[in-house]
Amino acid sequence: MRRPTTAGPGREAAELPPPFEVHQDTSRYGPLFWTGVGIGWLGIAFGVWSLITKPGATHPPEAAAWVVGLALAHDLLLAPIALSVAWILRRVVPRIARGLALGALTISAIVTLYALPLVLRSGAQADNPSFLPRNSGAGLVLVIALVWAVAALLLAARLWRRPEQGGGVR
Repeated sequence: MRRPTTAGPGREAAELPPPFEVHQDTSRYGPLFWTGVGIGWLGIAFGVWSLITKPGATHPPEAAAWVVGLALAHDLLLAPIALSVAWILRRVVPRIARGLALGALTISAIVTLYALPLVLRSGAQADNPSFLPRNSGAGLVLVIALVWAVAALLLAARLWRRPEQGGGVR
């Protein structure tokens, strides 16, 4: 059986690695990557240390319940939804716009999750109107509109620059 190659117009044939072959090449990770990993682990260690050494202020059982609950919500709800949306977008959106659409959709989802408590006015107090004084719903719509406008401008720039490939405006 012949192994698949990367041959195509203007490219020489090169064999692809067999599926499930594991490459242990860590040379692509430079010092900036390893510095970031070290700083990240230091931050995690500090958080765990603070959680354990200050139980009166951090309430470790409640924190553990939140960590487990958020992990379950991510694995059972958010990740499947994100994968389903990405699968649908891959079939609906043209290749040239796919990355921009996924990026704009991801940013929109993150901004929405962040703003949701403000939009729902969680914690609002009738006797303190200055606690949540802004119209967070309108702000959320504005931010999402700006994200998609930037994505549309970037797509227009992509289309503008590639007239030699059959697409483009020029």
